[in-house]
Amino acid sequence: MPRRKTAKVELSRGRLLDAAAHIFRERGYVGTTMRAIAQDAGIEAGSIYYHYKSKDELIGAVLDFGIVELLSSVTSALSQLPADATPRLRIETAISAHVSAILDNGDYMLAMRRVFGQVPAATWRRHMRLRESYGEVWSKLLSSARRAGVVRTDADLTLARLFLLGGLNWTVEWYKPKGRPIRTVTRAFSTLILDGLLVPRARQARKPKK
Repeated sequence: MPRRKTAKVELSRGRLLDAAAHIFRERGYVGTTMRAIAQDAGIEAGSIYYHYKSKDELIGAVLDFGIVELLSSVTSALSQLPADATPRLRIETAISAHVSAILDNGDYMLAMRRVFGQVPAATWRRHMRLRESYGEVWSKLLSSARRAGVVRTDADLTLARLFLLGGLNWTVEWYKPKGRPIRTVTRAFSTLILDGLLVPRARQARKPKK
């Protein structure tokens, strides 16, 4: 396929995915029709099937795109760090890259939340494999930090990862571009998560008496 035609097809697919993410976000999986997506994308309804054979395939592409963008953003940011970067800097960098990605792709992230529990099981299972591969990036970051003595040995890293990503993902619900700079927000996230909410004196005060 000539390069110009390839670029045109990719542009059309990108516009279609953006429209699909927007409609799925607004109406959920069940309430979304291919006609509504086509109308939002400014194309004929039949043109969708040139790219995707069914609504199941289209929602799968929307879900996967969101995770791929997160994975690409975080791994790219980490790869640019020096080899001797501290575990803390690596986690802070990943936090910043994750939040930036979800804000840049808000419709996709919110579509994920909206269609949870509505998507056909087979589609969701395929998507979960990709989501698990992204979770593994964070598992390795936290495990590496533990081996370096940065993370407490009694911390449940699986729960820590779920709590961390859940909190970061919620940013797309409340963050306003005209509010605090995103750099300030991600720095605050890092401080809360990595340093904890309680000052050392308060931590001691909460220890149970023997």
